[in-house]
Parts: sequence; structure tokens; C-alpha cells
Amino acid sequence: MDELVGCLVREMEQRKYEIEGEVLNSLYLGGGTPSLLGPRHLEKILSAVHRLFPFTEDPEITLECNPDDLNRETLDFLYLSGINRLSIGVQSFHPKELQLMRRSHSSDQAYQSILEAAEAGFDNITIDLIYGIPGQTMKEWASNLKRAISTPIAHLAAYHLTFEPGTVFEHWRKKGKIHQVSEETSIEQFKLLRKMTAAAGMEHYEISNFAREKKYSLHNLLYWSGEPYMGVGPSAHSYDGSIRRWNIASLKKYVERIKLGQPFSESERLTPRERYHDTLITSLRTSRGLDPGMLEQRCGPSIRQFFDQKAASFLEQGILVQTGNNVVIHPEHWLIADHVFRELFMDSLDDKDN
Repeated sequence: MDELVGCLVREMEQRKYEIEGEVLNSLYLGGGTPSLLGPRHLEKILSAVHRLFPFTEDPEITLECNPDDLNRETLDFLYLSGINRLSIGVQSFHPKELQLMRRSHSSDQAYQSILEAAEAGFDNITIDLIYGIPGQTMKEWASNLKRAISTPIAHLAAYHLTFEPGTVFEHWRKKGKIHQVSEETSIEQFKLLRKMTAAAGMEHYEISNFAREKKYSLHNLLYWSGEPYMGVGPSAHSYDGSIRRWNIASLKKYVERIKLGQPFSESERLTPRERYHDTLITSLRTSRGLDPGMLEQRCGPSIRQFFDQKAASFLEQGILVQTGNNVVIHPEHWLIADHVFRELFMDSLDDKDN
């Protein structure tokens, strides 16, 4: 940990020139389990961040954490360190579901971690829940939602379980040990999710995200808006508006490269077509939607024209709706967002600026 944290700081020092003149409004410690780091390591990272980069007066500073890493002493330290948003990986409040997903925390630990975080002073807590779990009944999903909503969370992320190639779940599925839930069950669980969160005063502002009192994830909104960002650490991605770069994944090789002053392993300059696809699958995930005028600025007039033509049939069907200057997927159709994206994608395009 000493060596890794030292390299994180060195990478930030090497790359601080990239955002000179910018004032940052969010910091996200995640993409892993940073709550495993002790106070000494977190202090070193946070101290370096604030020494090297200017922030707005009240930035969003998020830490991803597991329920079993949190106790009152740790929470008090995190609160005093300036972290003002916790993202707690709950996933479920049912023991059998936690066991299936190989989570190390218990249902009670998950619940108590939220209450203790609020008692420590955190008023911006987000948790995640998973639905579409093999064997999960509607009653169990409803009780998960009921328990989550009863806690003092400001934000909820709810994701449908996916069977990705190479994962344990996909291996079990192929062996017949578990079975994916039916499409009908997925739809019913999604509808129940929308109904119960709405009744609890939570705004459905992105396919998988719900917020109370406008406490959106500011950091994720930057991604969904196509704004530039800097990622530091193994596997971290960065984007400056036209070029996407990413660090090497291997921990050992990352440390070696940082010592040589070479964190990036690969980079790519996005073509207008790639920028168009990125813009679609990020902006149309949100209730804010896609601004065709902004699309034209980023990708050119011919791509704007292509989008307008492709979107027309979806607008007629009510799957896409016009809200002010923006086009959005109607929330009732967010479950088929991937289908909408595919239909709006470009199969072929002369990749040159328009």
C-alpha cells in the first residue's frame, strides 16, 4: 500500500499540468475498495490532491466503501478529512442474496453502516442495490427497496444483474447452476423500483440512479455530460474532450511505469462517429437527455442530420420525447435504452470532421 499510494501521488505530480487553469468540482475515490486504506494513506492522497489541484468552494468528494470497512472511528475520520459523500456497496439486505454475490458483509452490517454514517454527520449517502438476481422474488425485491428507502440515504443506484463473459455468474449459468430471471420479471422489478422510489420522493434522473432533494451524483453527471476528467491509478481512464487515455491495469507494471514517468499504456483520438456514439449512450441515459445543438457542435452538421432522421420514428412512437431543446428517452422505456442506442448508431460513416 505504501508503494501504491506513493505512486498515486507521483502520478498526480507528473500530470498536474494537464488541468492548469481549471477549478475542479468533484473528486471520486473509487473503482475499487479505497475504504481498505487506513487513515495514514487516505490523508496522504487527500493532502496531495488539495496541494496540487484547485477546487471549488464546496466540491463533491466521494469515497466508495464496503459496509464491513466502516465503524464509528473510521467514519469520524472520513468526515473530518473532508470527504462529504459516501458510496456504500450494499447490493442487498437479504443474506441469501449476499451469499450468492459473495459479499463479505451481513445484512445487519449494511443497514447499520448507513445509520452510523448519518450519525457521524454524512448527509449525502448513496447505496447500490442489485435486482434481477437469480431466485429473487418480487417480495424480496420490494423488501430490499423498503429497507433502503427507510434509511437516511440521499441517493440510490439500482442495477440489474448482468452475466458478463468470464465472470463466476456466467460460468454458473452455463453449468445450469443458476438461471437468469425472465424478461417479464425484469420489467416488473423495474416498474416496482420506479413506483417505490417515486413514492419516497426520489427523482429518477438516470436509468439506474435516483436522488432525493436534487442530490445527484455530480461526478457521474460529468461523465454523462461528456465533460473532461482525469483518472489516476491502475486502469484509470482520462478524457480531455477529444483524446481518451488509460493507465496500465497491472499493479506491478503501473508502479514501474510511474517511476519512469510514463503512466499511460494506450490512448485514442475519438473520431466524430465515436464522439457521436459516446454522446448517445451517456446523455440519453439521463432525464436531461441529448441536446441536438450540442451534438452538432461536437460532431458536425451531417451527424446532427443523421440523428434527427433516425430519431424521428422514436419520437412518433413516444419512446423519445422532446423536452425543451433536448430529446430524452421516456422513463417508461429506459429498459430498452440499449435497443434505442443500437438503432441510433451509425453503421458506417466517413470519419472526418464535418
